[in-house]
Amino acid sequence: MKDPYDGHAGVLYEVDVEADAAIAGPFDTWLRDHIADLLALPGFRSAEILETAGAEPGRIRRVVQYRLRDQAALDDYLRVQAPLLRQQGQERFGDRFTADRRVLTHREEFVSGAVSTQNCLNCGEVLTGQHCSHCGQRARVRVISLWSMLKDVTGDMLDWDSRVWRTLRPLAFKPGWLTQQFLLGRRASFTPPFRMYLILSVVFFLIASLDDPGSDLDIRNDDAQSGFSVGGSNPLDEQKPAASPAKPATAAGGGAAAKSGRAADSPSATPPSGQAGTAPAKPLDAGSQRAIDEVVKRVPADERAQWRADLERELSTMPAGDREKLAQVVSDPCGKDNLKFEIGGGRSPYEARLRLACTKIMADKASFGRALWDNVPKMMFIFLPLIAAVMSALYLRSRRYYVEHLVFFVHYHAFFFLAGIVILLAAQLGNPEGGTLARAFEKIADVLEFACLFYVPWYLYRALRRVYGQGRGWTLAKFFVLNVAYIVCIVLTGVGLLFYTALTLK
Repeated sequence: MKDPYDGHAGVLYEVDVEADAAIAGPFDTWLRDHIADLLALPGFRSAEILETAGAEPGRIRRVVQYRLRDQAALDDYLRVQAPLLRQQGQERFGDRFTADRRVLTHREEFVSGAVSTQNCLNCGEVLTGQHCSHCGQRARVRVISLWSMLKDVTGDMLDWDSRVWRTLRPLAFKPGWLTQQFLLGRRASFTPPFRMYLILSVVFFLIASLDDPGSDLDIRNDDAQSGFSVGGSNPLDEQKPAASPAKPATAAGGGAAAKSGRAADSPSATPPSGQAGTAPAKPLDAGSQRAIDEVVKRVPADERAQWRADLERELSTMPAGDREKLAQVVSDPCGKDNLKFEIGGGRSPYEARLRLACTKIMADKASFGRALWDNVPKMMFIFLPLIAAVMSALYLRSRRYYVEHLVFFVHYHAFFFLAGIVILLAAQLGNPEGGTLARAFEKIADVLEFACLFYVPWYLYRALRRVYGQGRGWTLAKFFVLNVAYIVCIVLTGVGLLFYTALTLK
């Protein structure tokens, strides 16, 4: 194994000794034994005996140079060992020798054929390689061209042995291995965990945003196509002529409901034969019908008849007071009597802001959906430290730092984003009604989603085993506790996300 202190950096301890020429033989023998004793001490790396001129007649002169790891090792020697060894020499030779000492510290090193006259532009240190030995900045800092930058980026992506691929491969197929290597100090060969997490999360949310995240909450287009309006008929329907037999009318829902115009959505419609549900036992008041209308309009057009029949049947058996309360909530969900936010028995100062946010959400649900999606990355920066704290409690006796648990989950969620990216790309390229290749990608996306149902839990369990090294029983027990903690933390951060999005909605 290579000595981490190889090289010339450190401290040079020099001892200049003069002795009577008459004791030259015994003195040299003792000096060599003395040096061997010093090299056995912690921090001493090497020693060299130099012979130099300048000694007085009848005397010999020796210069001994010791190389030590650092100043602390020399201080320990001078405080503990030096007095004892000096006393042994005096007991052996008395005053027939003298010694002078000096300490030299390393500043710069020059190697033949590699001498540099350049200085670091950041700190001014003499450059001896591609990077500054003092601050770490690259020697070449010129502004590169756009083409050179693109070559560097694509080179890293296309080079199978680049640091990016050396990180992605174990991230996908060796659970916990990257965390293990990071904690062991082997980091230069891999992309740093937080950087990898940020890159993959940005790519994931970018691909996911290709589909409008607020489109599922926007029902206005569907209402316009189906001719449905809340609390009454659509005036445009009164002007529309009935569809002629030669050209059947088509609507978003299709089928019998579409061919009969808006009969399937009318309050008095009877569900088609063969479907569950019967006509209500007694007529419903206008408020109950409006409540049903509000619910049904959020359902796909081809399912509205079934939903309406079921809701009418349920509300017909409900007490009148409960029906009135339900109609009040549906008609004005943001009103003072319906939206209350109390803390400690009193009204919260945030209630007015929440009511205003509720009004904005009801007016434009698509914008709320987009804002909610945009805030999910912020939620993750709260969720990660929270679940890492749970892990610290589960492995309290492991004597690991909190940051080590955090790094574990950064790697795990980076894998989660990586899996999501692959699935989203396959789904974007897939189309069940497209060509052969598009249908193949659609099937690949379905297979990957199904595989992740088993692979993701196994990945977490295997990562726990590899990083924390406990037995199967303990790991399995903590795995189940961790899954419960995941659900609790997601609910807490999810509720916080809803409140934060509602209060900051513009």
